Amino acid sequence: MIEESSLRNAESLIRFGTEKLSSISDVPRLEAEVLLSNLLKINPIKFHTEDIGISPNVMDKFESMIESRFKGIPIAYLIGKKEFWSLSFEINSSVLVPRPETELLIENAIELLKDQESPKILELGTGSGIVSIVLHKELLSPEITATDISSEALYVAKNNAHKYRITDINFLVSDWFSEFKNEKYDLIISNPPYVDKTKLSNEELFSIGMEPDIALYSENDGTSDLEFIIRNSSMFLEHGGWLMLEHGYDQADYCMREMRTAGYSKIKKSKDIQDIPRTISGTFLNE
Repeated sequence: MIEESSLRNAESLIRFGTEKLSSISDVPRLEAEVLLSNLLKINPIKFHTEDIGISPNVMDKFESMIESRFKGIPIAYLIGKKEFWSLSFEINSSVLVPRPETELLIENAIELLKDQESPKILELGTGSGIVSIVLHKELLSPEITATDISSEALYVAKNNAHKYRITDINFLVSDWFSEFKNEKYDLIISNPPYVDKTKLSNEELFSIGMEPDIALYSENDGTSDLEFIIRNSSMFLEHGGWLMLEHGYDQADYCMREMRTAGYSKIKKSKDIQDIPRTISGTFLNE
């Protein structure tokens, strides 16, 4: 418990939170400010310009949030949202917390389809819906189907689409291609599970341990789902259609070999903001 008498303003409370989180976060003060500003519904900049009083009720809630964060619960789950592509998305424990690396996947898709009218897109494993929603906003009248094996994840995705008044994304429960037969798409895009849990350090396990296993981990050194998508996607692509995937930091060469074996051409690797290979794309020409 924290002593109420010593924490009568925001700065004191933030210092308490910063000290508590310093052993589990690289940016403990920032996280403390985000949590408290969310509770107070104010811009965090006010913590640096004003002396803000704190009620006992807010103090109790903040202490609980700090304790939850200390146990490994992501900030996005605690405040129920995450910014991505300069948009705010609803996030809960049914879905992964969006990472900035995934913006590269979207950038590549936009560059590929920016001049195409009404491209048909299939997103596999949509989670919170961020990829499909951003593509819907950025492209010319795309026809998007977004799938996930988790109905709870799709509920979040639908809420996010509704927030941005998007009503024409087809959200569908499907285990990869299980619900598809003869459909053809110009682009199949996915950020599938690709983490090998056995290779993670304790620190890495702590940082993602509260997120859904089904969206993170894959068998065979993290490649099982990537392999399945690569080997089965071509039958659902139009002639000259594209497959675009996000993958792990050490999986680019593996994905390239698999795509070549599956008959893809014009295969291209892209690096993220940390100069790490993060996405791969290729086109399939039906013979």
